[in-house]
Amino acid sequence: MIAQLYTAYLGELYGIVFFKTFAEKYSDDSHNDKWQTLIKVEELTAKRLKLGLEALGHPCADYDQAMAEKGLADAEKWLSLPWKELVDTMVPWVAPYQQRYQQQANEATEHQALFTLVADHENAIYDYLLAEQRNEENSLDVLTAFIKKYA
Repeated sequence: MIAQLYTAYLGELYGIVFFKTFAEKYSDDSHNDKWQTLIKVEELTAKRLKLGLEALGHPCADYDQAMAEKGLADAEKWLSLPWKELVDTMVPWVAPYQQRYQQQANEATEHQALFTLVADHENAIYDYLLAEQRNEENSLDVLTAFIKKYA
């Protein structure tokens, strides 16, 4: 179970680089607040996961070169996409992670709070992207609710 949580932690390190790349390089600056909020979600989740894992005796580096390179490479593939197409691409990309993390949280027999954190984080990102697909004005609310809950 700790291995699953550590894999999720590495995913947060990936996500931080992924979303920071968009914040820094995406051609449409009107979405920068969205990127910044997504970065906060990833950083908050990584921080809480790291604290939880280290309390269980599993050290976590603040940086992982392989995850950083992968996050950067994946983001650069999609930097040229217009917003709607980018969101439409990200929804099915995030969906399997959302399903996996929710299933892990549902099946966890220990470390429930950490598994719930990971599932809540992925659910928030997925629900945000779905709201963006529907052009909802308050799409960021789901992310800010996550941040308020875990900050």
